[in-house]
Amino acid sequence: MVRLGGASAPRVGASTVDDWLNGRSVPGKKSESFLLHLVGYLRREACRLEAGSTGSPASAPGEQERWLRLVRAARRERGEESPGGRPRNRTPGARPAGPVTLPPPPPDFAGRTAEVAEVLRWLRPGAAGVETASAVVVSAITGMGGVGKTALALHAAHEAQQRGWFPGGALFADLRGYSALDPVPAGAVADRLLRAMGVPVRQLPGTESGALDAWRRLLHDMAGRNASLLVVLDNVRDPSQVGALLPEPPHRALITSRQALGSLPVHRVDVAPLPTDEAVMVLDTALRAGETQDPRCSDDPAGAEELAGLCGGLPLALRITAALLRTDPDRPLSAHAEELRDARDRLDALSLEEEDTEGRPLAVRASLDLSYHHLPAAAARALRLLATCPGPDISTSTAAVVLGLPRPLGRRHLAVLARHHLIGRTSLPTGQAHAPRPIEDAERWALHDLVRLYGTEQAERHRPGPGPDAGPAEDEVAAAAQRLDDHCTALTAAADALLDGRSTAGAVPAPFGGAAEALAWLDAERANLVALVGAARRADRHRTVLTLTLNLQRYQEDHWQGADAYLCGTHAEAAARNLPPADHATALATLGNACRLTGRLDEAVERLSEAAEAAAAAGRPRTVSAALHNLGLAHVLRGDLPAAEAAHRCDIDLSRRHGDRRGEAMALVALADVLHERGGPEAVTTELVRAAHLFHDVGDRRGSGMVALRHARTALRDLRAPLCAAALCGWAVHTFRQAGAQAKVAVASIELGAAYWQLCPACYGAKAIRWTRDGAALAETGTDDRLKAQSTFRLGSLLARSGDRTGARAQLERTAAVRAVGDGDPELARLARAARSVLAHLGKPKSPLLCAEAPAQETDRLVDLVEGIARGDTPATSLVIVDPVWLALIGAGR
Repeated sequence: MVRLGGASAPRVGASTVDDWLNGRSVPGKKSESFLLHLVGYLRREACRLEAGSTGSPASAPGEQERWLRLVRAARRERGEESPGGRPRNRTPGARPAGPVTLPPPPPDFAGRTAEVAEVLRWLRPGAAGVETASAVVVSAITGMGGVGKTALALHAAHEAQQRGWFPGGALFADLRGYSALDPVPAGAVADRLLRAMGVPVRQLPGTESGALDAWRRLLHDMAGRNASLLVVLDNVRDPSQVGALLPEPPHRALITSRQALGSLPVHRVDVAPLPTDEAVMVLDTALRAGETQDPRCSDDPAGAEELAGLCGGLPLALRITAALLRTDPDRPLSAHAEELRDARDRLDALSLEEEDTEGRPLAVRASLDLSYHHLPAAAARALRLLATCPGPDISTSTAAVVLGLPRPLGRRHLAVLARHHLIGRTSLPTGQAHAPRPIEDAERWALHDLVRLYGTEQAERHRPGPGPDAGPAEDEVAAAAQRLDDHCTALTAAADALLDGRSTAGAVPAPFGGAAEALAWLDAERANLVALVGAARRADRHRTVLTLTLNLQRYQEDHWQGADAYLCGTHAEAAARNLPPADHATALATLGNACRLTGRLDEAVERLSEAAEAAAAAGRPRTVSAALHNLGLAHVLRGDLPAAEAAHRCDIDLSRRHGDRRGEAMALVALADVLHERGGPEAVTTELVRAAHLFHDVGDRRGSGMVALRHARTALRDLRAPLCAAALCGWAVHTFRQAGAQAKVAVASIELGAAYWQLCPACYGAKAIRWTRDGAALAETGTDDRLKAQSTFRLGSLLARSGDRTGARAQLERTAAVRAVGDGDPELARLARAARSVLAHLGKPKSPLLCAEAPAQETDRLVDLVEGIARGDTPATSLVIVDPVWLALIGAGR
């Protein structure tokens, strides 16, 4: 074929055939005869390779005509009928394709679909608004070291080049902003780019300023010829490196940097670590690179996900991990994950004694070194101290405390770290249920896991010690930890006092504006506070562990945070072994209550009994009382009512002897619960009246809410007084809502729904369903499985009675699906059986809800008052009900 092409007219060489086969040109009219010979030759070769035939298969009828039609259509599509079929130049003298100096696209690139689409949208010629004189034609891909900025830029640049968007060419330059070598100045980069564009050496200016002028002239000339150019400027540290190099339309530029480059008028694409699914994709792609086809990710998806998490979704760490696994093809992913689990050695394990294609070390620590060593000293100190703070994030105000700096100065250091992409900035979600905190608490900062490990290493190197490499005389880490301990113990104490209704007048300055603000702070700091308890335990800061745990106990119980309470209680009990016996007794009581909250009832009884004995020996009657109170509650959950009654009566006697009126009132309410279960409504009322008077005397509205809720159940089930029950529940809803006790608001709302339904399902059924639905929604936000099951069963039952079969089925099926956990919960099993029973009869026709007579005007007025009390805009004293407990609650029963 080569000889035939050489003899044809015009002459057809190997390069011409290569252009045809790769779509770079189309055969012209005079080459059609040779094309037909070429098609026949290729057809015969294909048949020979497939079947081993040595004959010459006949062409299909009309085959040559079809090929001629195709090639002529291709020439028309290109708008050309010139010899050789090459595209006409847009401007005389312009080359069809400029130089491409892009490094090869990364073979293991995966994911980043949204980021690639965004970069390509700004690279695409003719994009809306891009071709104007003032348009932003530069995109800056920014992110932390190792996050894959260069890989994203190269992937997008190659994609744009393959689409033919840049006939002028695509150039690449590494500016070495973060490198062991000196950064490349703008003039030197311009000289390199001019050489890449084919400017003869003798025409190159001899100075950097001359090179920049020549570069701008070249860009202007190419723009006039519509030969748009793409320039990728990689690894930029300072805007001065690139400012004079940036083009104008129709050209485009891509910049990659660890810096935010805020002074440049560019479109920013911030690259974050990969989510788990995309991180696994990168790991799998890297393992299968070349001819290995390593199936370990698909064979062990759980191990792949764990590795992705341990690498923090950082592409550099994932590529290093894949490279290490490729050298050890028989090693399971789970075994490699085991090696990475130890945080102390993880950075050592994420290292390879090789360099990437740009000559950078394949080691996460080395990559972070390049960022750290370019930080100002104050920002480097901030990174070290922030890395030692436990928890997923930190607020601006807390960070300033840790740094020991005024808030504005501390925030400036945080902003420097954020510009270097060593910390990330987030904000609390909007629309929270509680009052928002000031901006210093709403603004949050977080470190990547591997950056945290690196910062902790640097902090350890700066701690005081012997030897030439010893850090400063002051242990900055210990001092920061003490500041954080003091800050958090003070704020949790103030928050707990507000949630309990106690005064915080002693706090200077007052840290919160009220209970709602305190609750918002606790919600925002929840994970950080639990993490601080664990960190303080590991650092042997025993007093901090116990104090924080006690300060958080009320908040955790009121908001169904049983797992947090158990974790903190376990740490507190271990820490308190190093404190006086009275403190250990308190810790045992706290842990025992956490066991009760999490359904560990046998352990709860054991711990609380031990706590009561230890507290009595240490002379701490209030701790004994607290232990007995929760011991009685645990016995109720276990179904041992006699033991529960004995514990509560012992608690009452102890509280009276020591003048603890609040403790006595709480014990009376708990005893009333037991007596109600044992069938004594008159005795229940007597105890509740006494409790209501005591709570009123000590000004404990939260306790009054407990009395109201307990008596509402008696009024509903024993006294058949639904209007009284509704008033009591409305009081309880408002009281618990003021205290931020969501679990108790949920219970009171559900009971209010039951009271309305008993009052008259035809007249007040809609209100009953609304309040029950509100309570069920609140219950869903917590972790109390029993309360969730009770709320869905109550709501489903009401919906079934009202005729809403679809809504009822959805709720009842959820209840029926409940399975008892741990050592079993008979109440959960009972609710599941009851739900299945209602479901079995759901299809049967129901009688319509009818009211024998319209409700009296007075009843409607009283119901409106109940609604107002629940909302908090009607005083409880405006509703007078002849009931001893209600009168005691509003202070009118004496």
